[in-house]
Amino acid sequence: MSKYYLGIDLGGTEVKIGIVDELGKTIEEASIVKTSAFKPEELVKKIVEKTKSMKNFRFVSGTGVGVAGDIDQENGIVRFSPNLPKWKNVNLRQMLKKHLLGPIVIDNDANAAALGAYFLDAKMKVKNLVCVTLGTGVGGGIILNGKVFRGATGTAGEIGHMHYDADGHQCNCGSFGCIERYLGAAYLSYEGKISGSKKIFELAHDNAENITPKILEEAARSGDSAAEQIWLDAGTKLGVILADVINLLNPEMIVLTGGVSKANELLLDPIKEIIKKRAFKTPARACKIVISKYNSMLGVVGAALFAKE
Repeated sequence: MSKYYLGIDLGGTEVKIGIVDELGKTIEEASIVKTSAFKPEELVKKIVEKTKSMKNFRFVSGTGVGVAGDIDQENGIVRFSPNLPKWKNVNLRQMLKKHLLGPIVIDNDANAAALGAYFLDAKMKVKNLVCVTLGTGVGGGIILNGKVFRGATGTAGEIGHMHYDADGHQCNCGSFGCIERYLGAAYLSYEGKISGSKKIFELAHDNAENITPKILEEAARSGDSAAEQIWLDAGTKLGVILADVINLLNPEMIVLTGGVSKANELLLDPIKEIIKKRAFKTPARACKIVISKYNSMLGVVGAALFAKE
């Protein structure tokens, strides 16, 4: 019988859970919403309850967890998470060890997504890949020579905290002008709220709180110029950052994932245009930029594969 692994993707608004086989196929999945509302102990309790209720849980050989934030992978500690303000120096591995059997690996959620993208989207046919997660925040994971690159302290790949504007808006991380501050779901929704677009508000049933990136996508596809401009600006800003990433790392593939990436060509087209203008020609031509075909479960699969490794 194939071995199963538990993958947990702990994000700023939702926990996604999956039981994954050795080939990266998701056998069973579950989720917990409103992540940031819970204290670490409360959320861990809910995660354990949810996982133990899954029918294939008894076959799990190990657990991998991807968490949005600065992670001490070696010791299983969440040092800091910009979108989980209650999580500071939390020994998540120790907390889970009390309830789950087998090895437990804690890593950055974007590292997990990068491994998932390498395994699923790239089919391990490239050696160098960058994954960018576009959701509540903006994360990044790097595969170099077929291995996750974590850097000296496990913090490598924080693309969301590369600076688009040195004097820009303050980010949840405490710095200023981070690209996350211009591309996170909350920022895009805010841009929709102040756009003055009748179409956006119509789709949101005249309630500003209902405006989401999904609403902005619908409005743009209907021809609304304000929504189109929001996506053009977002893609342009991300394109500037990714041109730098291409010049720095020379990857064969960049994979975009997360809820915001579902805007597809609305975001992808301006990204590609800016990269053509700003990146060195040879590495730009060598780099394929795609939206993940496995979007919602990419981090779960990658986290489970950490446990397999």
